[in-house]
Amino acid sequence: MPFDFNLTEAQQQRLLQVAAGACYLLIACYGGFILYLVSGFWTTPGWFYRTGIPAGADFLQIWAASSLALGGHPTWIYNPAVLKTAETAIVGGTFTGYLPWHYPPSFLFLALPTALLPYPAALLIWLLVPLGGLVLLVSRLAPHPLAWKLALAFPAIPLNLFYGQGAFLITWLLGAGLLWLKTWPVGSGILFALILNYKPHLGLLVMVALLCGRCWRALGALVITTAALMLASALAFGLDTWLAFFKNLSFASLKLRDEAILWDRMPTVFAAIRLLGGSARLALAAQLLVTGGTVALVAWVWRRALPLAVRGAVLVLGTLLINPYAFDYDLTLLVLPLAWFGWEIFQKNDGIGDILIFALVYLSPVLTLYPVQVAKFNPEPLLIAVFMLVIAYRGLRQAPGLEAGAKTVTPG
Repeated sequence: MPFDFNLTEAQQQRLLQVAAGACYLLIACYGGFILYLVSGFWTTPGWFYRTGIPAGADFLQIWAASSLALGGHPTWIYNPAVLKTAETAIVGGTFTGYLPWHYPPSFLFLALPTALLPYPAALLIWLLVPLGGLVLLVSRLAPHPLAWKLALAFPAIPLNLFYGQGAFLITWLLGAGLLWLKTWPVGSGILFALILNYKPHLGLLVMVALLCGRCWRALGALVITTAALMLASALAFGLDTWLAFFKNLSFASLKLRDEAILWDRMPTVFAAIRLLGGSARLALAAQLLVTGGTVALVAWVWRRALPLAVRGAVLVLGTLLINPYAFDYDLTLLVLPLAWFGWEIFQKNDGIGDILIFALVYLSPVLTLYPVQVAKFNPEPLLIAVFMLVIAYRGLRQAPGLEAGAKTVTPG
């Protein structure tokens, strides 16, 4: 690596102290901003942030859809106008645009209990419980006192809190599933199935990894759990709900293709090409090319007896890279590869080059804002791809004796 010289112990300790101080400062800034936002609850009618956006906007659609389903109208959730009527009734006022439901009925089946609680209480549980689980998970992946501070200070965290998204939950499910893959493969498969039934596009690459890694018990548990949830949702809501879901997919794809207002928030290859002015056909071709290469790399890595830190990091980064549909809050997933990579460079006291890579990826949700807004260029997919290649190269370099057909060390 360039600039590959080691830090002295004193320099390393000083760097850790500076990083810890920066984390506390960032967390305090996030807290202050959140207090500013929620002060709108006392200055405006209804559950609205001071900016005029409904509190936990993306969770609002989950609570509203669950409420409609409990009321005996599950197919209504795929009608944006009807769903918005329910949403405005919940928050006590109207808002600009729509918060449509694009999730499968199997996730609706899982989300039903949220509507049994008052909306503010359900929102707090939805955000804080998985965030706490994610912090504990990071402390397990990187057992250093600084790790949890870095996780809480990561720039994608406040985005997820602001929008009320489920990136904390997705990240925890993926990280815990990978961590349990060797010791409890059935549990891993169940966790992966929850991802696949919540946001299918974020769970597809997991199936490739399990298949190439010959993790049969985890893969079997994933398939059985998914089939059970699909059957349960069909029995609970009727097949019409599934038909409405598949019909709604075309609406979501058109929204991705044509709504330029979304592209500057989407760290994907497709959105980056569209943001630069490229046609939808060119963007799709570039996305398919990157997706194919990423799937091949993930399959190649998972067929080898590499450490979980390498295989897991490549899988997580690949999950972000293969998807045309992802948003800035989904960058919360970067917490996992950063934890693995950071713990490795700390243990080995690697060179300043690796520390700079870590810092660049860690700060990327903020650093990419300027080129996106000024130059209409989003370098985030490029940074993710480079980070993935660096981790894969380091893993293979540290295991030079592996045969081409070597099997993973954690078969299920």
